This record gives sequence, C-alpha cells and structure tokens, in this order.
Amino acid sequence: MMARVDSLIWFMAGFAQLFVGSSLDSAILGTILEITGGSSVLLGLYALIFVARHHKEFEEAYSKLEKTTMTRDEQGRIYRIDDSNKAVRAVWYGIPILLTFLAALGWLAN
Repeated sequence: MMARVDSLIWFMAGFAQLFVGSSLDSAILGTILEITGGSSVLLGLYALIFVARHHKEFEEAYSKLEKTTMTRDEQGRIYRIDDSNKAVRAVWYGIPILLTFLAALGWLAN
C-alpha cells in the first residue's frame, strides 16, 4: 500500500518538474529540470510495477495502514482492525491522483 502512495508522490514531483522545466526560458535550468522530472516519473513507474509484481509478499508481511489497531484473539494470534473511513481514504488518494493528472496534462499541452 505504501509503495503505491510513494509512486504517486514520484509521479507528482516528476510531472511538476517537467511542467516547470518546459516553461522556463533558461535552457540549462529547463533541461536539468526536465531530465530530473523524467527520472522521477520513471521512478514512480518502477515503484508501481514493483509493488504490482510483489503484491502478495507485501500484503502478508507488511502493513503501514494508519489508525490500524492490533489485537489478539483467543488463541493469542495478532490481527489488525482497520477502522478508517472509506470516504476519507478515497479523498487521500483522489486529490493527489487528480493533481498528478492535471500536471501531466499541463506538461503535455505546454
């Protein structure tokens, strides 16, 4: 779960750098920002593909859900209870996805 959020952050940073780099009048600084922006987009793509490929390994071994409560059942096994609101979680994913999409459109239109 966390690597998917990380890939979204890489996408946002990369498209922002591509957008700013293509808008600058300075050729050297614009080129540097476009190169680093493209690299950030590639890192986001790599993180997304890596998580998709190794999803089961992460799902069973690692959880970074916030507001997760760990409790024990009658046999002493630990399990997690996720009380987070689905609407709040959708907003936390929806807004960055929308901003990333708008940054990508702005870069492509520029």
